[in-house]
Amino acid sequence: MNSQRSLPSEIGHTLAGWIVGQVKIVLILTGIYAVGFAVSRVPWWLAVATVCGLLNFIPVAGPVIALLIVLPVTWFIRQDAIPVLGALLTYLVAQGLEVFYLTPKIMGRKLGLSPWVVFLVILVGGLVFGPLGVLFATPVAAVVAVLWRRRQRANV
Repeated sequence: MNSQRSLPSEIGHTLAGWIVGQVKIVLILTGIYAVGFAVSRVPWWLAVATVCGLLNFIPVAGPVIALLIVLPVTWFIRQDAIPVLGALLTYLVAQGLEVFYLTPKIMGRKLGLSPWVVFLVILVGGLVFGPLGVLFATPVAAVVAVLWRRRQRANV
């Protein structure tokens, strides 16, 4: 971070990075869903992939709602287990990538935190505060990191 910035400016810049990171993650997930759903023959695959991607803005409940949309839609339209299993596999791969790789890596880079710190902060935030903890754990940790780095610079 730039040491010449005011504290509110530095915090605002950090939180803007969090928003940009969230948007990146949603776009990547939407792409993964789109490819997987198209291959799996999910009806209206592009629209369903877009909705599923956007629902990832909502922690915990969003991905569950996405799954509860894609599986019944696919089953009722296709009446075949293969596209449903393909959609489920796509969902599991996308969520696994998001939780264990995309969010820690992208958020870590955007916020100047270790990917492991991001992962652990989200985990602890979710365990202690539930879905709101998952949503706010990373930006709160990023603000704490800004304050910590400022304090470290002031002590040097």
